[in-house]
Amino acid sequence: MSRAVHYKAPPARPVSFDALYEAHVEDVYAWAMRYAAGRTGWAEDVTHDVFLKAWEHQTWLREEDVRGWLFRVTQNVAFSALRREKTFRQRITSLLFPESSTPPESTPDAALERREAVISATATLDRLPGQERVVMTLKLLDDLSQREIAQLLSLSEGYVSKLISRAQGRLTAWGWKVDDGAP
Repeated sequence: MSRAVHYKAPPARPVSFDALYEAHVEDVYAWAMRYAAGRTGWAEDVTHDVFLKAWEHQTWLREEDVRGWLFRVTQNVAFSALRREKTFRQRITSLLFPESSTPPESTPDAALERREAVISATATLDRLPGQERVVMTLKLLDDLSQREIAQLLSLSEGYVSKLISRAQGRLTAWGWKVDDGAP
């Protein structure tokens, strides 16, 4: 009489978050840098977001498949960040070059000039202190009123007004004219 021997795989082991982070942070950062176009801070932000997702899902992550999962999440987070950047650039472009005005020339020089203006505007907004930058982007790019911004950020309207005023002062000092949108 022969007995069949069946192989029983060992149970999948849950992942310790600390061990997961230590073992994979360099890989995730390297994968993020593939999409970052040389921007280390951007890759660090993506890496951070990936490990936030890993923290949220740690109860069902298993050592056996965590590397592939981290790679897919890194890709998804990077693609989402790139889409947001593209949308942000498009909104700045439409702010600087409204479609209602005369269409810009389609020469390479004109395209380069538009691109440089968008890069300059984005860099200028990035120079603003955090709250001022958030308030100004909500005002300029999302076309929100001071009241809507105050409600969204749980700030008083007076404080939002003060942040907008400060940001407009800085932008003006840096050579940008900002229309306050008042009638």
